[in-house]
Order: sequence, then C-alpha cells, then structure tokens
Amino acid sequence: MKVVKVDAISSTNTFLKEFIKTHSDKKMYAVVAHHQFSGKGQRDTQWASEAGKNLTFSVYLPGIHNIHKETFKLSALVALALRKVLSAYDIPKLMIKWPNDILSRQFKIAGILIENMMTQNKNGASIIGVGLNVNQTSFPGLPKASSLKLIKQTSFNLDHLLDEILLEFEKIPKWFNTLSYEDVTSDYYDFLFKYQSVSMFQFPDGGLRQGLLRGVDQHGRLVVEFDEDKLESFDVKEIQIKY
Repeated sequence: MKVVKVDAISSTNTFLKEFIKTHSDKKMYAVVAHHQFSGKGQRDTQWASEAGKNLTFSVYLPGIHNIHKETFKLSALVALALRKVLSAYDIPKLMIKWPNDILSRQFKIAGILIENMMTQNKNGASIIGVGLNVNQTSFPGLPKASSLKLIKQTSFNLDHLLDEILLEFEKIPKWFNTLSYEDVTSDYYDFLFKYQSVSMFQFPDGGLRQGLLRGVDQHGRLVVEFDEDKLESFDVKEIQIKY
C-alpha cells in the first residue's frame, strides 16, 4: 500500500477523494495526517485530535465487488480489523459500538467513517477514515473519550501501530469478496456493545426509550425491539445508544 504523509490537513477523507481523482492506477493508498484540524465523524460531527499524538488517516480500498448489496459487511470488517490489531496490545474490554466506534472499558478510543463508491460494472471501492486516540491524555469536554496511553499507561509508536493497521486493512477487499455475510456478522456480534442487552436509546428530539438491541440489518441500520416481537430499524442519525 502506498502511504502519503501530510503535515496539516482539514480532512484525510476529503484529501484522499481528490487525490484518487488524479491517479488513474487506482491502487490501495493511505493518507496520514500529522494534524487533522477538521476531521469528520458520524452524524456530521468533527473528530478532534492533538497534533502528532494520535493516528488520523484514510485508506482507499479498490476491488470490492457488489459493495452496494452488503454495505454493512464492509463496515463490520473494518471495525473487526481495527479491533484485532488493538487486541494484540492487550487493550482491555474492546468492544464495537454501533456502527463502528471502538470502545475500551466503555470509553471511546477510535472512530471510523466509511464512504463507498460504485462504478457501472458493480465494482466498488471505499475510503475508510480512522481516528485513533493513541498518546493524547486530555480530552476536555469529552468525558467518555480515552486513549491507548491513558489505558495502558505507556506511550505507543505511531508508525509501528499504523503499519500493523494498514496490513490488516489490505486484507479487507479479499475478505469482503470471499466471506459470507453471515460469517462476518457472527464475528461482529461477538464484540457488539450491548448486543442482546436491554439499553436506553435516545432519539433526535431528545426522547428516551428502553429497548433490546437485536442486531444490525444488511443496510447497517440498528435493529431494536421496543415491544415484544416487534422489531424496528434505525439509521445512524435516527437513534443513539445511551451508556
């Protein structure tokens, strides 16, 4: 994978999308920012990160077939790949919070933003943006944020950690094209935060409701049982898990 490193940038996802337009080879690329000052997160939020202390990067993965049919399978594979790398460092109680945040002891340490692209022949590609809190130790106004350094009480080598993550991400197109949806989601549910548990959910109007988290459908929508035997599905802007 070709790695492009930049100093200060607004968003690695935005930069990579423009970069791909000017490169016809369409190989795997990664763009890594020393400082990302306007990174994008889920629900149109921003990902705040101290310069030089964390990993903020985006990866372009081509060769993903029929991506439009199983978008959630890709999301699950990305979250599982990142979780796998972190588990090798003995980060405790690693869970995936829908749709694809990574938690340790219920503290958020990583966020993932996926933007898929499709061509007329159904071949697809994806740009995967990752923000991973590594050596930052202060998160003002973010009581549920943490970092690898805070959790393990030691500093991490950013370059080594990035190399390990990119090696796993390189495998994702092959996994997507060969593994079944059922196999991927089964692994995802093993680590899904609050899966099959009664939880409190918040809606855009601020309303709260208790329900049972039943899973995620093929479109990536959260499936919740609020009334017995009645399942409802919600996209990322329609519901949040309170914890």
